[in-house]
Amino acid sequence: MENKELIRGFYNRIGIALFVVFFLLLAFPASGEAASKLEQFPAAKEAGQPGQLLWKLSGLGKLSSDIIFAPNGNLLFPSNNKLNCVNPEGKLIWEMQGKGKGMLGKPILTEAGGVYFANGSVIQEGKLNGALGWDFSVYADGKAQKTPLLARGPGNILYLPLPDALYGVDTVGHYVWMLSPWESSDGKTSKLINPRTFLACTADEQAFYLVFGDKAGNYKLAAINAQGEYLWKYWLGDISSAFLLADNEGKLYASVNFKKAAQGSKGGKLNQAKVYCFKNSSGNSPIWSNSFSVANQVTAPVLGNSKTLYFTGGNKLYALDTEKGKVLWDTPLLKLVSTPAVSQNGYIYGGSSDGDLFAVKPSGRLAWFRQLDGAVERAPLIGPDNFIYVHTAKGSLYKIKDNFKES
Repeated sequence: MENKELIRGFYNRIGIALFVVFFLLLAFPASGEAASKLEQFPAAKEAGQPGQLLWKLSGLGKLSSDIIFAPNGNLLFPSNNKLNCVNPEGKLIWEMQGKGKGMLGKPILTEAGGVYFANGSVIQEGKLNGALGWDFSVYADGKAQKTPLLARGPGNILYLPLPDALYGVDTVGHYVWMLSPWESSDGKTSKLINPRTFLACTADEQAFYLVFGDKAGNYKLAAINAQGEYLWKYWLGDISSAFLLADNEGKLYASVNFKKAAQGSKGGKLNQAKVYCFKNSSGNSPIWSNSFSVANQVTAPVLGNSKTLYFTGGNKLYALDTEKGKVLWDTPLLKLVSTPAVSQNGYIYGGSSDGDLFAVKPSGRLAWFRQLDGAVERAPLIGPDNFIYVHTAKGSLYKIKDNFKES
């Protein structure tokens, strides 16, 4: 009898345990799609707004890079160590898990519909249907940056900068070459005594461009060809952040923010920043440069249709002439922090730390603004149909329609 009671009690406990597990799976689903929540905004109420909210998808987490469009019209964005895909209707279609350590970097798309991304020291290939392809791992001990950089450049090569070397990998996952050491002075020892850190990279048909430095703050902008050889270098100094933009017409733009210690007495309470324009074929000296004193930092530059360069800094939106770097106008916008985005009709959009999305006319005048549920720290994304996609620090993704009409 005692044994029967023990057995009955055992099965009761098993039943209770299974019920608890089942309940937890329902309450806290592992799938990102089930955890996200889509909210549709009433069209009748929103239609009169210049910035009309269409839907909000919440529960997406913090982004480690900006949102981009896939060739099929879906949206791709990395969140922590996953690459997410959302369709234009606001449905989370799939997630890809990174195999490395740390956060995913910016995904790279190809004309054939492939997508590549870096996670730690691993490059992975993905398909637009959510399937994973090949992966290439350099080493497994987590020496890479928390959010790695990756670009596709000349020779159809994927360029992966890591602390010990720059690795070239082809688009089917095969090792091509390694640029090591970073400097000739590093070759005197086999030990990695001066690992490099990286602030920005981009590429065009001419070269792969990289801002790299060491703990001493010796940062340089370098151009590297398809054979893994330096074309040129330009000294930037002791900087805290940098952003690069290649226009595919022979010019390379860079915006950099200097560390306080490197600014000297001229810095005061404001931060010193600089915007450069280089010929991609030679970095011995920039075509032009322009210095700025801003309350926070300048963001990445973006190009408009009219050959105007836009960036934000010090709670202002700046427009620069790309020929000589002259400031065309600057518009103060309260707590503006995000990199701007430019639509086909020339309107510029940017977000604030207070959760405002601003729409600015090509003349620099404010057209409208709209309050969202959290800080807008990442650049808005403008679709080919002129819809605006905005991610907030609350982990929400909005789709917004610009209904503004000039009176």
